[in-house]
This record gives sequence, structure tokens and C-alpha cells, in this order.
Amino acid sequence: MGHTPMNELGHTLVHTVFLGKFMFLFALLFGAGVVLYGRKYDTADDDGTYHTPLRTGWKLWYRRCAILLVFGLIHAYGFWYGDILTWYAITGLGALWWVRRWKVKTQILAGAGFFLLGTTLLGLLTLFGLYAVNQGYQTRDQLMGSEPSAEIAAYLGTNEIGQRYGSYVSALIARLPSTLMMHLLLMPLFVPAITGIMMFGMATFRSGLLTGNRSTGFYLTWGAILTIVGGALTFAVHEIVGGATKFEGAFLWQTLAQPLGIPLAFGYLMLVIAMTKSSALRFITHPLACVGRMALTNYALQTLLCTTFFYGYGFARFATIDYPGLWLVMLCVWTINITLSMVWLRIFDFGPLEWLWRSLTYGRIIPIRTRD
Repeated sequence: MGHTPMNELGHTLVHTVFLGKFMFLFALLFGAGVVLYGRKYDTADDDGTYHTPLRTGWKLWYRRCAILLVFGLIHAYGFWYGDILTWYAITGLGALWWVRRWKVKTQILAGAGFFLLGTTLLGLLTLFGLYAVNQGYQTRDQLMGSEPSAEIAAYLGTNEIGQRYGSYVSALIARLPSTLMMHLLLMPLFVPAITGIMMFGMATFRSGLLTGNRSTGFYLTWGAILTIVGGALTFAVHEIVGGATKFEGAFLWQTLAQPLGIPLAFGYLMLVIAMTKSSALRFITHPLACVGRMALTNYALQTLLCTTFFYGYGFARFATIDYPGLWLVMLCVWTINITLSMVWLRIFDFGPLEWLWRSLTYGRIIPIRTRD
């Protein structure tokens, strides 16, 4: 993309409003899900004393995460190297099951330690990469993992008369180095940070913050404060480092976006919870809830839609659309996700991939439709 005003605006909005915030929220909810999943095994008195062994249910939990890992590997190597399911599955296969009963304060402190460790390691790697480029040890394209011209040739391809013919196999081969880099180099650095975020999720769920136990005014007030303060902080630092105009700034921002965006992410969270407490906003929250109930299916569907649209074996639009055209693509994908989710859940209880995941976890066919 060229440095046109619209492209710079598009990059700025993506980097400040979205990048890092929703990965944070998704990991937060995954951590809450550990506690929610464990409730079917955990019995406790009113004073919080548990009577069931901590290990109860661990086999199903680890089988669940192992199946998610398989889904993630298929997604990452078969369709898109930016997959996040693999990362979450690896984290889930760690110690999360065994720390779900820790005191809330302990979970927050330990989570902060893990998050700072992962973020620091990733920051050091980022600085080392920029140093290597500045000293001439590698090029910018090498630092990013691929050259744009090579990607375009692989994902689109051209014959002797300029017709595009990029195949699935050429795309598969092109993304293999990037996928391996994500898994072998970056994942070990990200897993501690993701573990920390998931521990935050456990703590916020158990404290009642995620379940809407506070008043609507509480969520609105804190949502507004965190969104305004977090948004101002994120935008200010992004502009200082030149995240939309300078290569060094954009590369550095990939590391800074998430830790700096935590207040903004929690602001979004507070406002969404406030919306769910209002029946007048059901026309917004119900469609979004349907998408959430089919999160795994919608995640895979987005990949299928976008790879088909952009890659040569589909509509071959890779590297051909600038902003604001990309916003239109996003709107179309959202429309399909929302519409399909609402229609599907009028008939079935689970999304197709959610049903498959659940059936494989329990080793039996789970009825996908339990209603008359």
C-alpha cells in the first residue's frame, strides 16, 4: 500500500482501535472459560471450600485443548499463518487447569508477572530485529519474513500474458516459512503473555466483573473512562513512534499495541457488558451473541471467505485493494458472519465446528439440535 492519506488513516485506525485489543479480550474470555468449564466438576461451600479434587475433569480438559490444537494446526498450515487457535491450545495444555482455584488476588499478581515476562521478551526480540536492520545484517523484508513481490507471485501468480493463476499449493508453500516462524520463534515468547491474560480472565470472571454483577452505571462510567483514557494513550504513543508512516514505528507498534491497549480493551469490555444489561439494545446484542456462540465456526469462516476473495485460486484480489475499499470487505465479512449465525442458531444449538469439537471431546455424537 502506498502512503496515501486514506491508507495512513486506515492503518492508524486498525493499529489504535483494534490491534491487540481483541486478541487480549479473546484470551481473557478463554481464561474465564477455564473456570466456567471447571464448574461442572468443582463443588464448594459458601465459604469457598472445595470438596472435589483439583484433578477431577483434567482428562476432558486436556483432550478438549488437544483437539483445538489440531484445529489450529490445520487452520495455520492449510489456510492462514496468522492462526491464534494453536497458541491458545498450547497455553491451555499448560498449567491453566491447575491454577483456576487460586485466590483472585494471586491470579492477578501471577498473571501480571507472566504478561510482563512475555511482553519483555517480545520487546527485546523486536529491538534486536530493528538493530539488525539498522546495522545492515538483514533487510526489512527479511525481518518481516518475506518479500512483497514473492508473496504477490505466490498468492496471485502470473503467466506469460499477465493472467493470474496463483494456486492453493503455491499459497501453501509461500506461507510455510511464516507459519514456522510464528510457531517456533514467536509462540514461545507469546505463551507466557497469553497465560497471564488468561489468568486475568479467571480472576475477572470469579470476581463477577465479567458476569455483569455490577450496576449498569458502574459499567457505563468505567467503560467511558477507560475508553477515553485508553484511546488517548494508544493514539498518542502510536503517533509518537510513527506507527502509520515509518517502518520502524510500525514494526515496534506490533509489540506495543497490546500492553498499551489494555485500558482501551477493558473500556470496550465494560461498554459491551453495559449494552447487554439493556433490553432496548437487544437488536445489537442478540446478533453479536449469536456470533459469539459460533465463535470457532465464524473464525474459520472468516479465513475461508478472505482467502477465497484475496488469493489467486479464488477472486485474486491480494495486494490490489487499498483503504477505504478494505472497510467494505470487512463489512461484507461481518454481514455474512452475523446473518449466518442468526439463521443457523434458529435451527441448531451449536455451530458446526462447535458441535464437532464437543463431540470429539466427549467421544460421542452430541445432538446438534435438542429443541423440538
